[in-house]
Amino acid sequence: MNLYELTRSIIDSIPAQQRFSTEDEALLLAHRDALLALEDELVKGFYDAIEANPNINALLGHGARAEREATLRRWWQRTLAGPIDEKYWAWQALVGVVHIKVGVKNPTMMGMWNWILTWLRPRLEPVAGSPEATFALMEAVQRLALTTQAITAESFLMNYLETVIRITGFKPALLERMFNTEIKVVLAEAREQLGDMP
Repeated sequence: MNLYELTRSIIDSIPAQQRFSTEDEALLLAHRDALLALEDELVKGFYDAIEANPNINALLGHGARAEREATLRRWWQRTLAGPIDEKYWAWQALVGVVHIKVGVKNPTMMGMWNWILTWLRPRLEPVAGSPEATFALMEAVQRLALTTQAITAESFLMNYLETVIRITGFKPALLERMFNTEIKVVLAEAREQLGDMP
């Protein structure tokens, strides 16, 4: 699967007003030094939060924290160095593939993104300098989060399906027909479970 093509199709499916923009990138880069100064605290807090959750921490493996911290540092530094271009987004798609390999599910990834956003919010006003500038910077970070999450999650799904196709030898069109037939059963079962829900 071509990560660049996959990434472009995912980005194109995000409503334009919600996806990360060149204006958002310029805003992050304008505050680069102050944001980079948050790196040590961000990385420590992020992995402290993971270690506090036994289910997530088990995915790291024994002694892997230093390696994972280095990965988060590289992402933070690369994000704030720019450019946030096709190669950057393809890298986020690759994260989805890595998550399949190590067993990190999308809810875990999204939960940790929420941790980042929650952690950053009170720290941005000293960086931005005013409530208005803080609001704009936080919106840029939120669009970065949304775009990254969409790419990583969809890459996880699409590469998982691609792997199933390779393992089974099914042609994509056959798998699609089988899927469309089976999803009707799944929907009927789900509606039965929900009862009178709309």
